[in-house]
Amino acid sequence: MLVAGAALAHKGATGIVAERMSVMKRMAENMKAIGEMLDGRREFDANAARATAEALHANCHKAREQFPSGTRDHHSRASPAIWENPDRFEAEMQHFDTAVKALVAASGPGDIDNMRAPFRNVGQACSSCHEGFRLPK
Repeated sequence: MLVAGAALAHKGATGIVAERMSVMKRMAENMKAIGEMLDGRREFDANAARATAEALHANCHKAREQFPSGTRDHHSRASPAIWENPDRFEAEMQHFDTAVKALVAASGPGDIDNMRAPFRNVGQACSSCHEGFRLPK
């Protein structure tokens, strides 16, 4: 159902709007994969966890480039507040980037528990940005 919902959300989006929606979807998939390892729904693999955290970080950087002025689109849930308050939006993106860097640092070989707090912090950073800069469904 998640895939169908994502496909419907992307219907009609083109160009950079479709690209940023795709990046956001990939970040959600990255978070889901790590979350499933941390809660035991998927076998923990330290190498896969690190690769996924690194992919999340790469997607974070891509996302920061996906909101240039003039790209608001009704196919997207991106709030006008992104362009009305660019400094605040950039601060949220920086907070997310910092949280993801900490997750990457915690995701090497070692105890799975090292990733729990950084993962929660990434989730909180996602939620904080979505509360201020994503329109409701």
